[in-house]
Amino acid sequence: MLRRLAAGAIDIALLVTTALAPVLVAASYLPHLMDSPAGQPPTPLMGATLLWMIVALLWYFPGFESSALMATPGKLAMGLKVVQADGRRLEFTQALYRMVFGPLALWFLPLYRDRMSGGARVIDRRKRAG
Repeated sequence: MLRRLAAGAIDIALLVTTALAPVLVAASYLPHLMDSPAGQPPTPLMGATLLWMIVALLWYFPGFESSALMATPGKLAMGLKVVQADGRRLEFTQALYRMVFGPLALWFLPLYRDRMSGGARVIDRRKRAG
Protein backbone atom coordinates (compact mmCIF):
# COMPACT_ATOMS: atom_id res chain seq x y z
CA MET A 1 0.00 0.00 0.00
CA LEU A 2 2.83 2.41 0.83
CA ARG A 3 4.51 1.72 -2.50
CA ARG A 4 1.28 2.55 -4.33
CA LEU A 5 0.96 5.81 -2.39
CA ALA A 6 4.57 6.70 -3.15
CA ALA A 7 4.01 5.87 -6.83
CA GLY A 8 0.94 8.09 -6.82
CA ALA A 9 2.87 10.98 -5.27
CA ILE A 10 5.61 10.65 -7.91
CA ASP A 11 3.03 10.53 -10.70
CA ILE A 12 1.09 13.53 -9.43
CA ALA A 13 4.31 15.57 -9.18
CA LEU A 14 5.29 14.60 -12.74
CA LEU A 15 1.79 15.17 -14.09
CA VAL A 16 1.46 18.62 -12.54
CA THR A 17 4.92 19.57 -13.79
CA THR A 18 4.17 18.28 -17.29
CA ALA A 19 0.76 19.92 -17.48
CA LEU A 20 1.76 23.29 -16.04
CA ALA A 21 5.26 23.78 -17.48
CA PRO A 22 4.12 25.18 -20.85
CA VAL A 23 1.66 27.50 -19.13
CA LEU A 24 4.30 28.86 -16.77
CA VAL A 25 6.87 29.26 -19.56
CA ALA A 26 4.36 31.05 -21.79
CA ALA A 27 3.22 33.31 -18.96
CA SER A 28 6.83 34.17 -18.12
CA TYR A 29 8.23 34.75 -21.59
CA LEU A 30 5.13 35.73 -23.59
CA PRO A 31 2.87 37.53 -21.10
CA HIS A 32 1.39 39.79 -23.79
CA LEU A 33 0.10 36.67 -25.61
CA MET A 34 -1.27 35.06 -22.45
CA ASP A 35 -3.49 37.93 -21.37
CA SER A 36 -6.62 39.27 -23.03
CA PRO A 37 -8.65 42.28 -21.92
CA ALA A 38 -11.75 41.67 -19.83
CA GLY A 39 -14.69 40.64 -21.95
CA GLN A 40 -12.50 39.63 -24.89
CA PRO A 41 -12.01 36.06 -26.13
CA PRO A 42 -8.91 34.24 -24.95
CA THR A 43 -5.77 34.48 -27.04
CA PRO A 44 -4.68 31.53 -29.21
CA LEU A 45 -1.76 30.85 -26.87
CA MET A 46 -4.15 30.67 -23.90
CA GLY A 47 -6.23 28.14 -25.82
CA ALA A 48 -3.16 26.13 -26.81
CA THR A 49 -1.89 25.91 -23.24
CA LEU A 50 -5.34 24.92 -21.98
CA LEU A 51 -5.54 22.21 -24.65
CA TRP A 52 -2.09 20.97 -23.63
CA MET A 53 -3.18 20.73 -19.98
CA ILE A 54 -6.28 18.73 -20.92
CA VAL A 55 -4.32 16.35 -23.15
CA ALA A 56 -1.65 15.84 -20.48
CA LEU A 57 -4.26 15.13 -17.80
CA LEU A 58 -6.24 12.69 -19.96
CA TRP A 59 -3.27 10.83 -21.47
CA TYR A 60 -0.74 10.52 -18.65
CA PHE A 61 -2.12 7.50 -16.81
CA PRO A 62 -3.83 5.66 -19.70
CA GLY A 63 -0.92 6.31 -22.04
CA PHE A 64 1.72 4.90 -19.73
CA GLU A 65 -0.39 2.04 -18.34
CA SER A 66 -1.39 0.80 -21.80
CA SER A 67 2.16 1.09 -23.16
CA ALA A 68 4.75 -1.67 -23.24
CA LEU A 69 5.94 -0.39 -19.84
CA MET A 70 2.53 -1.24 -18.29
CA ALA A 71 3.18 1.40 -15.65
CA THR A 72 3.48 5.11 -15.06
CA PRO A 73 6.91 6.48 -14.10
CA GLY A 74 5.87 6.40 -10.43
CA LYS A 75 4.82 2.76 -10.62
CA LEU A 76 8.05 1.90 -12.44
CA ALA A 77 10.07 3.59 -9.70
CA MET A 78 8.21 1.57 -7.07
CA GLY A 79 8.49 -1.73 -8.98
CA LEU A 80 4.78 -1.99 -9.85
CA LYS A 81 2.86 -2.55 -13.07
CA VAL A 82 -0.79 -2.60 -14.18
CA VAL A 83 -2.09 -5.71 -15.91
CA GLN A 84 -5.36 -7.35 -16.89
CA ALA A 85 -6.60 -10.26 -14.79
CA ASP A 86 -4.80 -12.70 -17.10
CA GLY A 87 -1.52 -10.76 -16.93
CA ARG A 88 -1.77 -9.10 -20.34
CA ARG A 89 -1.22 -5.42 -21.01
CA LEU A 90 -4.24 -3.10 -20.75
CA GLU A 91 -5.72 -1.57 -23.87
CA PHE A 92 -5.85 2.24 -23.92
CA THR A 93 -9.63 2.32 -23.40
CA GLN A 94 -9.35 0.00 -20.40
CA ALA A 95 -6.65 2.21 -18.90
CA LEU A 96 -8.80 5.29 -19.57
CA TYR A 97 -11.80 3.67 -17.83
CA ARG A 98 -9.50 2.75 -14.94
CA MET A 99 -8.39 6.37 -14.57
CA VAL A 100 -11.84 7.96 -14.96
CA PHE A 101 -13.93 5.45 -13.03
CA GLY A 102 -11.26 4.18 -10.62
CA PRO A 103 -12.42 6.31 -7.69
CA LEU A 104 -15.93 4.90 -8.10
CA ALA A 105 -14.56 1.36 -7.90
CA LEU A 106 -14.76 1.54 -4.12
CA TRP A 107 -18.54 1.28 -4.40
CA PHE A 108 -18.88 -1.42 -7.04
CA LEU A 109 -15.46 -2.99 -7.34
CA PRO A 110 -16.42 -6.37 -8.90
CA LEU A 111 -18.52 -4.81 -11.67
CA TYR A 112 -15.88 -2.17 -12.39
CA ARG A 113 -12.97 -4.57 -12.38
CA ASP A 114 -14.62 -7.19 -14.56
CA ARG A 115 -16.50 -5.10 -17.10
CA MET A 116 -14.82 -1.73 -17.46
CA SER A 117 -11.13 -2.27 -16.94
CA GLY A 118 -10.67 -5.86 -18.05
CA GLY A 119 -9.85 -6.93 -14.51
CA ALA A 120 -6.97 -4.44 -14.24
CA ARG A 121 -4.84 -4.71 -11.16
CA VAL A 122 -1.53 -3.41 -9.91
CA ILE A 123 1.07 -6.08 -9.23
CA ASP A 124 4.68 -6.27 -8.12
CA ARG A 125 7.06 -6.41 -11.10
CA ARG A 126 9.39 -8.70 -9.20
CA LYS A 127 6.75 -11.40 -8.76
CA ARG A 128 5.32 -13.43 -11.58
CA ALA A 129 1.74 -12.71 -12.64
CA GLY A 130 -0.82 -15.31 -11.75
